[in-house]
Amino acid sequence: METTTLTPNGILNDVRTPSDSLTVNAAGELLIEGCAAPDLISRFGSPLFVISDSTLRQNVRQIQGAFEQNWASGVNVMYAIKCNPNFAVRAVVHEEGAGGDCFGMGELEATFAGGADPDKIALNGSNKNDELIARAIDLGITINLDSESEAARVESVAVTMSKTVRVNIRLKIIPPEYRNYQSDLMNFKGDFRGELRRWKWGVNEETALGMVRDRTSYPHLEFTGYHTHLGRLSQKVEDRAAYDREFGRVVSNIFVQTGFAPQVIDLGGGWPRERDPESGRLERNPHPIEDYAEATCSALVVEFDSVGMPLPVLWLEPGRYIAGNAGILLTTIESIKTEDGHNWFYVDASTNIMPLLGAAIEGTHNHILAATRMHEPIEIMADIVGPLCIPSVLRADCPLPDLVTGEVIAILDAGMYAESDSHQLNWMPRPATVMVKGQEAGLARAAETLDSIFATQRLPKWLQGETVSSSRFRARAIAGDRKSGPG
Repeated sequence: METTTLTPNGILNDVRTPSDSLTVNAAGELLIEGCAAPDLISRFGSPLFVISDSTLRQNVRQIQGAFEQNWASGVNVMYAIKCNPNFAVRAVVHEEGAGGDCFGMGELEATFAGGADPDKIALNGSNKNDELIARAIDLGITINLDSESEAARVESVAVTMSKTVRVNIRLKIIPPEYRNYQSDLMNFKGDFRGELRRWKWGVNEETALGMVRDRTSYPHLEFTGYHTHLGRLSQKVEDRAAYDREFGRVVSNIFVQTGFAPQVIDLGGGWPRERDPESGRLERNPHPIEDYAEATCSALVVEFDSVGMPLPVLWLEPGRYIAGNAGILLTTIESIKTEDGHNWFYVDASTNIMPLLGAAIEGTHNHILAATRMHEPIEIMADIVGPLCIPSVLRADCPLPDLVTGEVIAILDAGMYAESDSHQLNWMPRPATVMVKGQEAGLARAAETLDSIFATQRLPKWLQGETVSSSRFRARAIAGDRKSGPG
């Protein structure tokens, strides 16, 4: 990377986005809101996820305002809790008036644990069992139907509960423009329509038309509209507009043929952010959320107006747009190696807790800063690597001051899909998460320990012999098996 900035603070100033709550004090320490990075490490341990209360709130307001400016019938921003499942994050977005999208029982319960208005919550998923459906009905939320058979299943559960439930139909959208598609996230180039047809979610236009025509067959289901979801695939505004235009065309066609005017349309998520590590580049996305909102809403309005269909309420399911830059991962340099002109900084964080990085799924490219030397000149390039048995490269050729062991570095944009996708390769316990508000810091998720992650381990009876062991966990595994009953 070539840079004209000479300090980490200069890099931060270059890449800062309006909702970042990141500053630097006179001592050269990175501040997250009013909390200094090294102080947080001293108090809560390293590595450490830190979430900014203020940034979360600003992001909710920004996307809400962007779509409200372009949509006359009301907007419901629904935080996608899979992006960052901490109860504290959910509580903040609820205070900001946001609804929520959830998959499965865990996310449903987590949504309400943080606070939720049932009228603004939707349950997604292609394989909902009766227990999950019943819980959703009991809570009074909307269920997005993923198939014809699911409509019958939800009706059956609702009958036993003597309750009605709001439902939307999830549509599988195949834009004709996607015959030549390029995704910066999936490294895909070509005809993407076949990929979309094979996605397990949603129904095509013909099936949806049949479901709408048959809706009176389900007296306990209140059909309120439609859902779709593309996800974060491209920065291109025209790609997003093409998808939403085709969604609008399908909805409009069903309206013309059936007279069914939806009360709600749910566009799902996938909105790229201005600092967009998912693109695999450090360069900023040139498009703010206002560009996407204008393109999406214009495409939909044109389609609906062409057939005289009233504008429904607009639902959105952003996750990474809300939580992405609200999270920072702090990690400590444990050792340094220099050889053949190359530098490695070995830190106590790794790609097991930032699995979108490095050798993992999406290959994001994050800015990394020297959190204790923000005013020092950049002098070296180093690979930031973790302690796993895989390469675990958090960032290659990272420009940094000439740091020493014990210093703290900060990985930006760690708020999305880090904690929810993290794992325990090499039995590495996952770190704590704190939320900061001004100069206050509060624990949002406790750190794992070997005790907590080994608590589920058991030794079957035929392996409980007189094996010599010095591990303090062996006896617990045997005792745990005996407590779990015969077998």
